[in-house]
Amino acid sequence: MFEPKASIKNFEIFLKVEHIYKTMNIKCSYPMSLVTSFRCGGRADFFVCPEEMRTLLNLLTLHKNRKLFILGNGTNTLFSDTGFNGLVICTKNLSAIRTWGSDKTEDVFVECECGVSLFALHAFLVENSLSGLEFAFGIPASIGGAVVTNCGAFGQEIGEFVESVEVFENGKTRKISKNEIFFSYRNSSLKNYIVLKIVLRLKKGDKKYIIDKQQEILQKRKLLQPLEYASAGSVFKRQGDVIPAKIIEELDLKGFSIGGAQISRKHAGFIINTGGASATDVINLIKFVESKVFEERKIRLEREIIIVE
Repeated sequence: MFEPKASIKNFEIFLKVEHIYKTMNIKCSYPMSLVTSFRCGGRADFFVCPEEMRTLLNLLTLHKNRKLFILGNGTNTLFSDTGFNGLVICTKNLSAIRTWGSDKTEDVFVECECGVSLFALHAFLVENSLSGLEFAFGIPASIGGAVVTNCGAFGQEIGEFVESVEVFENGKTRKISKNEIFFSYRNSSLKNYIVLKIVLRLKKGDKKYIIDKQQEILQKRKLLQPLEYASAGSVFKRQGDVIPAKIIEELDLKGFSIGGAQISRKHAGFIINTGGASATDVINLIKFVESKVFEERKIRLEREIIIVE
């Protein structure tokens, strides 16, 4: 049985600054199934959703060199059934957005705190008639996670629109310009940092066009992806001409299950929770697919989702 008081005594940050436990609303033994899209996984020893950026910075400063995990919307992350022996900081409440124009061009800059959901961002873009990110409509990520992983769809990636990023490094914040950031397929050099804010460069557009394009993209997603089930999106990355979903389908693995985890019948690149799946079920199914693809095609698949063990 989890004993918060005993755990806190072993947790130096709380031993030294006991009052933060209450003032920052840090929870003990928090089920990660509640905050991840797979709807399964173990418990984090400590969990917090800071309401303000300064609270996040305080947490990062106090927790320097100790075990922590930064979680956005939890839509590409799976925690193992054994849980996480440390502090999980969820950024979903850090949702401020502001915008300003350029004196020299027609570009518009949009600054987002790391926890802004793409759904909220798209609503803001429609309201302000800002175009460019329609391709990402329906992706259930936070802007922080989306930029760090350079999420994309339909031939475009969000890294194309990043102007600068503010990060936390060595106890301080600093700004990184777009020229200092390396973006690649579902990856970026920002994985080495804790991202606090993102500035995007967009353009004014026609509101009706933006709305119509968003709905077009959403209908494509509904047609192609199993959105009615809990999942974490595409499990494996494309690697050049290697398309994991195509290979998995060719190996007749659609519908294959381990426990409550199943390879989607609609999209072979998705693993879904059909109800009652454990994180172990999902992880075992991922490992089975990796093994089968290597055995049959001699291809080592690369995971797109993050497994926290």
